[in-house]
Amino acid sequence: MKKKIVISTLIMLSFLVMTVIGISPSIAAEKEFLIGSVGCMSGPAAMLGKNLRIGVEFAVEEINKTGGINGMNVRAIFRDDEADPTKALTLVRELVEKEKIHAFIGPTNTTCAIAIQPYLVAKKIIQLNGGTTGTVLIDPKGFPYSFRTHINDKDQAIFLVKEAIANGFKRIAVVHDTSALGMGVQKDMKDVLDSHDMTAATFATYNANDIDMLPVARKLKSADPDIILMFTLMADGARLLKAMERLDFLPPKVAIQGYAATALPIFRELAGNASKGVWSLAPYNSTYSKTDPGLPEVVALAKKIEAAYPGDKGKDLNLFTIFSYYDCAQLVRVGVARSKSLEADQIKAALESLDSYEGAQANYSFSSTDHEGLDPSKLVTVDANQLKHGMYLRVEK
Repeated sequence: MKKKIVISTLIMLSFLVMTVIGISPSIAAEKEFLIGSVGCMSGPAAMLGKNLRIGVEFAVEEINKTGGINGMNVRAIFRDDEADPTKALTLVRELVEKEKIHAFIGPTNTTCAIAIQPYLVAKKIIQLNGGTTGTVLIDPKGFPYSFRTHINDKDQAIFLVKEAIANGFKRIAVVHDTSALGMGVQKDMKDVLDSHDMTAATFATYNANDIDMLPVARKLKSADPDIILMFTLMADGARLLKAMERLDFLPPKVAIQGYAATALPIFRELAGNASKGVWSLAPYNSTYSKTDPGLPEVVALAKKIEAAYPGDKGKDLNLFTIFSYYDCAQLVRVGVARSKSLEADQIKAALESLDSYEGAQANYSFSSTDHEGLDPSKLVTVDANQLKHGMYLRVEK
């Protein structure tokens, strides 16, 4: 009987101590913090999942070297959804219900994100999105536990037009597909042009996966633009550039700038020499210039990744995306450490109170009404063909 009283007293005291220091009983009972990640890790888009895995693994290694999260060791569990929304949801269910993950990072495709987010909301799982760009994915009311470190489609479109105008281009041509995404981009870009009393030289459209891009290239050339803004998927954009090469209408004869997909190694591989001189965009922190080697701590991380994946092992890596997922894991750490809780609502509140977190890809701030970590002001124009330790060269016009 006395033994039971002593044990009960000790338990009560331990709960009292945890309350005094602000650590919830749930977090004190856990010895391991589990992060679940689902993404495309096989097939044509396997490099997306590879970038996710590398970013998360580097962050987890660093977190554990510095004591974990509130004393808990961190472990990441990865699953391959093959870019299949149905499979993505099945895998996320397994991670939540069987593995008992505490947070989720991913996925790598917008269609998969649309499939899994309602489930994550229902289960109250914090989600950090480091690569999918669909604007509808971040909504503090509809998806209260989802935060993003990657720039979304709408903000990329806005940046491209504002950057072109700021750099004195007068005849701005835009090319995009006829999907809902493409037509949404057209509206976003037109709104920016209208606000500057400008009209596009042309909006050239095509159907996604069109093989013959020569008619589109001819339409662009006939519009006589001084810059072409590309909002195209990788394979489509590569075919378009090759068609423009046939018309002898590439940089430096005309400036061309694309959204984030044009910075990916697979895009440059598909387009070949036609991608030379084509600009892209990236967050400032993941870039360097001819006079500025980049932020020291970011360069150090870039060199570590480069050393771990030398030569052909790293040819399909995209540092911009790796940094984004690295920051996802670090933000999970910050949210849990600040909240001293494993409860999603507490972690959410901690992340929403961040007014400045210096990440590898960018510096982030969130609020109760804004779960987007990036906006157009944090982007710069880059030449993705000129890399140093995987970082992009800033174009200084």
